[in-house]
Amino acid sequence: MAAEIVIPILDVLVLVLRVINWVVLFWVVLSWAAFIASQTSFRWRYRSAYNILNQLNDIFSRMAHPFLKPFRRFLRRFDTAGIDWSPMLLWLTILLLQALVAGIERAILRASVPGML
Repeated sequence: MAAEIVIPILDVLVLVLRVINWVVLFWVVLSWAAFIASQTSFRWRYRSAYNILNQLNDIFSRMAHPFLKPFRRFLRRFDTAGIDWSPMLLWLTILLLQALVAGIERAILRASVPGML
């Protein structure tokens, strides 16, 4: 009975974690591309493409910022030599949470259906 309620909730949690993971990954790639474009002649030669790139970078930055903020606050205590390690820490945290949720799902399924898994 509990499995019918908890398993869909855990599936939604895994889906949300995957979406967060992809948003942060896209933001990292876009921020690198925007930085490289701003340091080369790309921004003068292809102004409209550069503006679109900056707008996409801004959108994904605003989407990723709430998830990265706690890690950035934690990393402020350490000298990271100007490298933003918060996306990597978020990625590792998401991997751990996904493994934890998968373990919980297996335990619930094992308890509800003997002999399964």
